[in-house]
Order: sequence, then C-alpha cells, then structure tokens
Amino acid sequence: MEDLVSMGLVRSIGISNYDIFLTRDCLAYSKVKPAVNQIETHPYFQREDLVKFCQKHKISVTAHTPLGGAAANVEWFDSVSCLDDPVLKGVAEKYKKTVAQIVLRWGIQRNTVVIPKSSLLKRLQENFDVFDFELTKGDMELIKGVDRKHRTNQPGSKLWGIDLYA
Repeated sequence: MEDLVSMGLVRSIGISNYDIFLTRDCLAYSKVKPAVNQIETHPYFQREDLVKFCQKHKISVTAHTPLGGAAANVEWFDSVSCLDDPVLKGVAEKYKKTVAQIVLRWGIQRNTVVIPKSSLLKRLQENFDVFDFELTKGDMELIKGVDRKHRTNQPGSKLWGIDLYA
C-alpha cells in the first residue's frame, strides 16, 4: 500500500483495529504514516488511551461502531447496547435529542469521525441532526463515567467460539 502512495495512486492509507502496541509498531517500521485508525469506540468502549495516542501522533480515529452495535449485537453476541443506558437517556432528555444523537455528538466532540450504520431513512436523517448543539463539559464527564470497557463487536465469539481480540 505504501507503494501506491509513492506512485501517486492513493493519497493516504489507514489501519483498522490497531491497538496502541500495533500502532506504535506500525509507526516504527512504516515509510508512510497511517492517516486513520478505524476502531470500535462508543460510550461503553471508549478506549481513551488509544484515541489520545492516535491523536497525539496525528492519526485520525474513525469509530466504526459509534452507537455500540445497537440491537443486532445484543441479539447476535449477547452484548449490551449503550442506547438503553439511563445516564445517556437523561442527557438526551436534557437536549431534546435521541440517545443515538447524543452518542454521535459525544464522538464528534472527542474529535473522532463517527460512521453510524442505518438503513432507515428516518434514522439516517436523525444522524445528521447533531450539529445544532454541543454537550457541556459536565455532560462529557457524565458520559465518560458510563465506560464499561466492553467491546460489542465480537464477530468470532459466538459463531466460532474464538476471541479475535485476545
């Protein structure tokens, strides 16, 4: 992929699901610094150290599961959804927004790129309605307090009994 950058065929390259150790290794041996690290991050899996590490090294962070996996992961992986969290529901009521909008706004205010998935037009439109308000420092701290260090996107665990992130 670095050759593609050298040849001018792509402007930048990224990494996905790299933790601090893998990112540090990548920075040590790569000729082209990654522009982005796409990781699972949401209020129940905030990964503050990794986010700060990437930002310190000028690597953008993209949240590929910014809503915590929502209902699908609850069914498939016996996980939990942060969209049902009472603290987040309280913050949503305060701003007259949905919990999903609060979670997306929280991600944006952490200077991460959020990529929510939805196939419903109403939710797609709702996901864009996050730029007309800002969460207070106090609300950001409240949300920081709900971190469970809980990954919801565990593709191999239930299906094959394999922990892909061990």
